[in-house]
Amino acid sequence: MREDRGRFAALRERRVLVYWPHGLGDWVHFGHVAPLLDDSNAYAIARFGDDYVSVLEGSPLVRALSSGVRAPADGAELGEAHLGISLRQCSGKDVRLKIPFPLAQAVADFAPDSLLWTDYPETEGRTAYPFHTKARNLARLLVRPERLATFDLAQPLRSAVEFAAPEVTQRRFDERLARMLSKGTRLCVISRAGVTAARKNWGDGSEARAFVAALRRRASDWVVISMEGEDLGENVVGFRSLFADLDEPFARLLRALAARTDLFVGVPAGPLHFMLARGGVPVIGLWVAHHPDWYDEPNASAIHVVGRYVRDRGFDRRVATTSKPPALRHRLCYLDTVTIGAEPVLDAASQLV
Repeated sequence: MREDRGRFAALRERRVLVYWPHGLGDWVHFGHVAPLLDDSNAYAIARFGDDYVSVLEGSPLVRALSSGVRAPADGAELGEAHLGISLRQCSGKDVRLKIPFPLAQAVADFAPDSLLWTDYPETEGRTAYPFHTKARNLARLLVRPERLATFDLAQPLRSAVEFAAPEVTQRRFDERLARMLSKGTRLCVISRAGVTAARKNWGDGSEARAFVAALRRRASDWVVISMEGEDLGENVVGFRSLFADLDEPFARLLRALAARTDLFVGVPAGPLHFMLARGGVPVIGLWVAHHPDWYDEPNASAIHVVGRYVRDRGFDRRVATTSKPPALRHRLCYLDTVTIGAEPVLDAASQLV
């Protein structure tokens, strides 16, 4: 089934395999959808790409199934793309899946009798509260109205993600992190670029370098990890150069990183969405092409810095923003410049840390 026509919302007492060939941020946001789904069903979730699947490892509400493929893909290199079916075949009829090993064994062990594959439609701010985010809008399509009415949607949604890393992962991560962190130092993580759209990136890197320099002038105890591995100045190291050889899925390492992060600065991509959903980490969101009201639940430890283009396009006047109650509002800093320079980010950091 797809998300449309109410077919999926009507399912009860079934074993549902969710095929979710979407980005890391979408996997994080599914964590907000899962608690709203009908609790008479059992749920497992899978895609080809354990770097993303691992974000839902240990979830009490949905079983994450490993494909044995680390990097995100569609499975074609193993024989059949997308389990051997197409999205248009998901119309409520029976289908025969073609699943390679080892995912085939994991699926067989779960023994599903239903499959959900949604194209996860973008809302772009055009759906009103309480379905104003991409994830909430999907929940509106997947959950019976009478069940949705039992939740207080005027409050931030809880997440089904288990944000703590496995103990062995955290220990290995900490041993590696100790190479660059000494006693009394603080860790800032910068995620300057996303995977899906270059227009949402934080400039060409010069702004991030200026921010790192200004941050360390203000307090020399900061060290920085660049998620993109860029040279952003003194005391900066790339994430993959430090941790790639630990041979752990990316989202599992991200959980370990979040536990040691004192400040996170990032554009709307998987790492930012993860940190916002986790909570407990001071976060600065950088928005040059989109609006945070379209995607994330509010986080009291976050400030979102928004470039002028967003207001020039009227994104802040769309119904996703104008219909929200106070409990769901983000802390926003609107700029009069299209680019986001170092100073407003440093000002936000001063407020958070």
